[in-house]
Amino acid sequence: MPVLLFTLGAGVYLGVLAEAPSLPAGVTVAVNKKQPALRSLVRTIVDARGGNKRRGYLLFQTKGDAAVERLTVSAGAASLILLPTGPALPLAAAARVLRGSDLHNLIAFLLRDGGPGFGLLVRGSGCAALRDLLQAVATVRLPVGYHADLGQGKHYVEYSLEMPDERPLTAVSIGANGARLTKSRPIAVARERDGATRMGVFLNAAETAPAKDEIVVVQQGDQVSLIGSPILRGTSLRAFLRHCGDYTPAVRLQLRERLGALTPPGDAFGPSFAWVQRLEARPAQTSAVQRAPFGGGIDLAIPCGNDGVFVNGWLWDPADSLRRFELISPRGERAPVDTDALRVKADKVAKHFQVNGLPSLVREPGFACFVPLKKGAADCLQFRAELDFHGGVSTDLLSPVNQLSPRQARDVILRLVPRAALTPAVLENVFYPTLAPLQQACLAGKRVERVESYGVQPAKPAVSVVVPLYGRYEFIRAQMLAFAFDTAMAAAELIYVLDKPEDAPKVEPLIKGLHLTFGVPCRLAINAENYGYAGASNLGAALGTAKKILFLNSDVVPTEPGWLARMTAFYDATPDIGLLGPKLLFPDGSLQHAGLYFRRDLMPWWVNAVYHKGYAADWPAAQVSRAVPGVTGACMMIARDKYEAVGGIAENYIVGDFEDSDLALRCHAQGWSSWYQADVALMHVERASIEGHEIYAKTPCDAVNGWQQTHRWGDAIAAVQDSFDRPAKPARAKRKARPKTVDLPRREVA
Repeated sequence: MPVLLFTLGAGVYLGVLAEAPSLPAGVTVAVNKKQPALRSLVRTIVDARGGNKRRGYLLFQTKGDAAVERLTVSAGAASLILLPTGPALPLAAAARVLRGSDLHNLIAFLLRDGGPGFGLLVRGSGCAALRDLLQAVATVRLPVGYHADLGQGKHYVEYSLEMPDERPLTAVSIGANGARLTKSRPIAVARERDGATRMGVFLNAAETAPAKDEIVVVQQGDQVSLIGSPILRGTSLRAFLRHCGDYTPAVRLQLRERLGALTPPGDAFGPSFAWVQRLEARPAQTSAVQRAPFGGGIDLAIPCGNDGVFVNGWLWDPADSLRRFELISPRGERAPVDTDALRVKADKVAKHFQVNGLPSLVREPGFACFVPLKKGAADCLQFRAELDFHGGVSTDLLSPVNQLSPRQARDVILRLVPRAALTPAVLENVFYPTLAPLQQACLAGKRVERVESYGVQPAKPAVSVVVPLYGRYEFIRAQMLAFAFDTAMAAAELIYVLDKPEDAPKVEPLIKGLHLTFGVPCRLAINAENYGYAGASNLGAALGTAKKILFLNSDVVPTEPGWLARMTAFYDATPDIGLLGPKLLFPDGSLQHAGLYFRRDLMPWWVNAVYHKGYAADWPAAQVSRAVPGVTGACMMIARDKYEAVGGIAENYIVGDFEDSDLALRCHAQGWSSWYQADVALMHVERASIEGHEIYAKTPCDAVNGWQQTHRWGDAIAAVQDSFDRPAKPARAKRKARPKTVDLPRREVA
């Protein structure tokens, strides 16, 4: 079979078959006496404009400079022999050898397949031959009236045409040593005085430095055009926005979406694209005409990482006439909105529409949902929507520009939905995909702002005692008093971590004063922001150097000296131990903690429960040290190497809750058990700090965290719990609950 050969230099050849058989994937190319090509790329296409003939294209690279006399294309046991029609021609000769669709199909193959599949457009790959071909083919020169360099490789070009042409185009900025490809669609932005149409198009450059002898060529349909030098040049993004200021709002929205389409997630231009939306913010647009039998609006559109967007809005549709509700991202991606995912109250909407006696809705007009986006939602701040109703009626909506930080967005969403509405389906389809990336963003870049040191710290501490602080500080005095009368604490490094930095002015003098009073060396780390229990604990652990870490709540107070030494000895003596937790008592002396276990009869997901909670401190079952499913994070010890091996404390839980059981489950997965130590008792004023956290106290984040733990560990929880017995209930007649008062150590005052 004859093949027309062209050379691209450096041993790279292009073969063209006027008629080719259908070839399967994975074909190989051998040169002359079956010498394998260094690399090859084979494609066949059906030319609809050329009589539906199948054309074949081969890109391959040989090892030496020998002339190509024969090619063997193999697919399994089958092979095809190709004989060149003559010596290989320079690639630019294709402009005179090929005509019409044959030439344009060849160019499309080189740009569409040869670029990504063969590396033809990589800087330094030798693109001179492809550049010469495109320059020879480009018979039309586009008159460019404006060119703006937007930064980070993004360019905007305007040119004039007699008739508007908004078909997709492929633009290539190519030089002798590299090329950059853009697939885009131009926009008719304005009419010129002479009747011509001004077209605007964005060009996406992967590199900011131009290639040698660079030209810009555009292929649109069967026409290949060369973009000329601009008459006007923009020098900044702000200059571009001023230039487009006179265009209609519809055109400016189109321009924004075209620019967004060329700014995928992770693109260096992403932050600039976000600022374009802020600077070009359009007023929110709703459909709230009282005399109309329908309406809608978007109150919030919050990007959640790259996976999608959380949408909170309302829909007034008493006749159930909605046919389509489609969200359009700033990148131009369209996705359906599920208004039935979760219905929420929107009293103002109902009151507004019922003024004229319109029918009442059977369900709440407000809705909340998560809309997945394939092209990513990062750097997308303002979304629009299209609604179609029966009868050919349609309306457009525009969300407000999202100005919320990830933390603000997370908290707003948590406040939006009442606990009763949190079914497993809502948690899985709305809350989890929404809150998980926002929580991750809240802790991204977490850091300690500064560390204050009080006293001489131990050179080689045995234990790093990490105490997170948030809101409640009245127990620190009793805690440090107990530390002062415990000689074992001299071998520990004490690290307080303030997770509410705005309280630093009152916490710093408190810690300093207690150090001066009791002489206990310690450090105070002040976080840059509020990161929650897990974030604060991990930051504190990172400051320590001891081989063991004890995480201790600020409302946990030792009842006698020697507790830390006994915990350390127990940990060292117990094989395959992961976590160790002691007995914790309420202030009245009853049991607060004797190990954690899991139960699923209270909620539709696994929840944490505590063995013998509320029983007398001398309850027999609580006097035995034993392995347990988990221990509370209020006081838990772990070896540093094991802590690091499991990745520290999980930070995906909001504010606090379930991090301790999650850590226990990760230890179980490594073969390390959790243990309860019965002969060490501390007092714990349960949830003194966390219940002072507004988000935890006033939102259902505990339900979100509980479902999330089950989503992540459900099968493992069932397996762990099956290996332990549920706590037996005491016989009512035999129980003698005698609440005890725990006496804290006191210091005699002279």
